[in-house]
Order: sequence, then C-alpha cells, then structure tokens
Amino acid sequence: MRLSDEQLRAALRAEAAAHQPDRDAMLARITSTAMNEPGTAHRHTRRRNGPRLRLAVVGALVALTGGGGFAAQWALAGADGDDTDRAIPVVSAPATPAPSASSAPPTGSPPVKPSATGGATGKPGGTGKPGTTTEPGTPASTGATTTPPTTGPTKGQPGNTRVEQGPLWSDGSIDPDSGDTRGAGVITLKTGERLTALTVTVRVARTTGLTSRGGTKSVPGASVTSNVTEQANALLYTFTLASADEIAPGTYTFTAKYGYPAGGRNAGGDTYEAVATTAGGQSLDVYGNFYPAS
Repeated sequence: MRLSDEQLRAALRAEAAAHQPDRDAMLARITSTAMNEPGTAHRHTRRRNGPRLRLAVVGALVALTGGGGFAAQWALAGADGDDTDRAIPVVSAPATPAPSASSAPPTGSPPVKPSATGGATGKPGGTGKPGTTTEPGTPASTGATTTPPTTGPTKGQPGNTRVEQGPLWSDGSIDPDSGDTRGAGVITLKTGERLTALTVTVRVARTTGLTSRGGTKSVPGASVTSNVTEQANALLYTFTLASADEIAPGTYTFTAKYGYPAGGRNAGGDTYEAVATTAGGQSLDVYGNFYPAS
C-alpha cells in the first residue's frame, strides 16, 4: 500500500508525538562518542566537519538535558587537539582614562584666588597681598622711605670756601669806588710759583636790573682772555690764560663789572673760583665769596 504525501506527513507527526526518547541512553551514547579518541583515518574528516558536528551534538544535549554549561564547554574545547591552533580573536576597547585631579581647566586665563577679605591675589595690578589692590599705573610700595639728598652750600659761599691751597692764595672784595648804580667784584690772586694754566670764574648772582659791564684783568707779561656769559640766575665772568703763556710768581687782579638800579645791590650771592696748574704739575683750586672779612 502506497501512502500519499499528506498521509506520510500525518503518520510521521503521529509517530513523533507518540515517541518517548530514552534520554539517559542517548546522553550516554553521545558522551561516549565524544570522549573516545578518533582514529587516524578520520582525523582530516573531523578537522573539516568538527565544528558542525560539535554544534549538532550541543543542540541535542541542550534539548535533552538542558546542560547548557557542559555543552558549551565541550563545544569550545573541541573533540581533539587538532583545533587548538585556531586562534580566537579578542577584541578589547581602549579604556577611557578617568579625569585627573591635577588637570587644569581649559581656560584662557589663570584662576583668581579670592582672599579672605574680598580681594583678589591674581587681579592684574594687585600687590599680591590678600584684600589689597593697586590701580594700574601706580607703583607698588616697597616699604623703603626715600630721603632727599642733603645739599650743602654752593661752592664759594660761606661754609664752603677754600681761599688758599699750596702756593696759591685768593681774596674776593667789592670795589670801594663803585657808584650808586655801578659795582665791581675784584678777585686778587697771589702765587708763589710759576703757573702754566689758569682759569678764574666770577659768578655774580642775578638781582633786579643787573647788567654786565664787562671784565678787566691785571696780569702783566701774560695773555689772558675774558668772556661774560648770561645765565638765568647769574652772570659768569671767565678769565683764561692762553695755552702758550705762563704767569710768573706775583700778585694779580681780575675784576667783574656790572650795573644795577639806584639804591645799591646786595652782593651776598656772588662767588668766585680759580683753577691753576703750576710749572711742576701741581693742580690748585681755590674758591670763596665777597663777604667782608670779620
């Protein structure tokens, strides 16, 4: 009797539904087959079909016993040692570094640390002390006090005079023959040695209406030039010995003449200085004023 396709399918389904598999026997058979070392003749065949066979066995074990753990371990281990050279690729993701506590925040300016009193030690122009700031352009205080330098009397004024040095002696006086509107300061020099260089300067302090009337000198046998320079606070009379001349030992005078308004003039601010060099090379410098000798 030949069954049709529909009858065959129905018979198979009924037989499958009524079949009760012997799970213990099947598990024992599968385990025994897996644990036995295969022969040399089947080594290449198993090498080619081993993975597919193991997957089929795993499916059967899972369906029969639910032994997923054992089945998975056996499937990965392989039936023989020929598959140990199959490398299992390992994919590892790069670990993300944890934020470092020492990492500086990506800002364009340094952090400003507030002080306890509300100031800022990092503020531009600050002094660096908590709670204190300095306006731009104001120099920071260094804590040092600057004392203005003390200045003594001008050279030649009372308290700063030297009327004699070595062979050179000097004196300053006001011409007693000066009139009511004319005056003259006379410098007298006395030298005990021959002079090869000499410059005499008379400084007449500027007073109201002061004018220059030129300078004269009495130095016989030597060529001496005179010059008057007007400054804001004085008239300078300069007498200079010519470079090729010499002055013999003796007494000589140099006079600075000036005019002023009627009523007289106070010569208390006038001074003089004489700088000379002797034939022996000694440098001399004398200076004084026109106060009357006391």
